[in-house]
Amino acid sequence: MSDKQGKYFGVCTSYHHSKGCRCPSCPSYPEKGKYMFCSKGKSPAFGKKAGCLCKDCEIYRKFRFEGEYFCTE
Repeated sequence: MSDKQGKYFGVCTSYHHSKGCRCPSCPSYPEKGKYMFCSKGKSPAFGKKAGCLCKDCEIYRKFRFEGEYFCTE
């Protein structure tokens, strides 16, 4: 799978989707200015797990994701 397709094929990082993204508010958020790790994949800057907001995210519900800590996977 291409890095551009992300973890979940078909999830685009459009402006509409990015507005529902919870990554910037996450206590484990690794990078400023980055979002939607569920579609982009693991962050190379990830430090430690300090809580996860994935399951509270609009994108998570809309696309029926499973799991958490998408920025580490």
